[in-house]
Amino acid sequence: MPIITISIYDGEQLLERRDCRAILLPDQRTAVLWRGLAYPLLEGDRVDIAGEAVIPTAVPPAPAASTPPVARFAVVEGVGEAYLLIQGSVLDREQAAARLAAGGIPVIRSGQYLGEPVDGLAADWFVRFESQAVAPGALAARIGALLEGALLSAEGPANMAALRLRLVEGELARAHAAAASLKAEVVALRLALAQRAPADAQDEAWDRADRLQADFAELQRTLVEESKNRLAAEALALEAPPLPRPAAPGRLSEEVAAVFASLLPRIRLLRASLDVAAVEFSDRRFLYGALAELAAGTGGTPANWKKVKGADRWWERHISNGQDDAGRIYARLDPEDRRWEVLVSHKSEQPRDIAWLRSRG
Repeated sequence: MPIITISIYDGEQLLERRDCRAILLPDQRTAVLWRGLAYPLLEGDRVDIAGEAVIPTAVPPAPAASTPPVARFAVVEGVGEAYLLIQGSVLDREQAAARLAAGGIPVIRSGQYLGEPVDGLAADWFVRFESQAVAPGALAARIGALLEGALLSAEGPANMAALRLRLVEGELARAHAAAASLKAEVVALRLALAQRAPADAQDEAWDRADRLQADFAELQRTLVEESKNRLAAEALALEAPPLPRPAAPGRLSEEVAAVFASLLPRIRLLRASLDVAAVEFSDRRFLYGALAELAAGTGGTPANWKKVKGADRWWERHISNGQDDAGRIYARLDPEDRRWEVLVSHKSEQPRDIAWLRSRG
């Protein structure tokens, strides 16, 4: 069935609009695949993830044997740095990073990809790396050569989808079984305490058993949630087929660049800040808000910022990237044009960033 553009709601809250694959449920209703589950299509091309959802029981026929493998990666080029976007497991990410490093390309960091799909590729992870050593225009070919034979779905999207659904179901079943086993142990412990413990020690023993049972109940919830989170990336391949070879990233950074150009003209982004904002921030409201406050100020001492030790006239602020508070922004006022030079980065890169700030004098 076709790929359609839908609105995804959580109750009355609109989460996003995106392209998803449409399928038929066993009762012949039309549904769409989103994060590994099938949601019935509602009026107005919308789905409600708070409502009914089922694990797809049927997948389209596998493509012919002559169908070429499809790539599960894309490259986002920047100034001196670049991103490798990966669709797959965390093992795929680590193997790709190792191949880049072995090929003489310094890897800066890797993590969960929080941006929008790039040319149909719904990526799960990113690997950020230095690209100065690669000739302009040759980066995509160089990365493709280093990853030759890796990050390819030779079986085709349909068979990969079925495999990933089985992984999700199996992992959740194991989580439920482990939690049920622990619960049985608690019941056995309570019975043993009732039969063997002296009367004066039973109250304390029962309290311990109650705490254990509460801990096991929490463990059950955690196991199920972790299983869903860990394997959600695997199920993302169901949403839309990746292209045989992703082209340039298209509109990946256009929205971010437009905001800075039109609404934050006093902000001059440094190094790979634009790509960091587009790739590593799922919610950029905190970033925009902090920089708007910065741009609105008239002096060189911004409120709610702290000085960077050893880096003259540089200020630092911690912000949320939509997932945690590991976002970092560094700023310095240019005395000539009164614009703020800004570096957008991540907590894990702080030593590297501060060394770079100091090098600017």
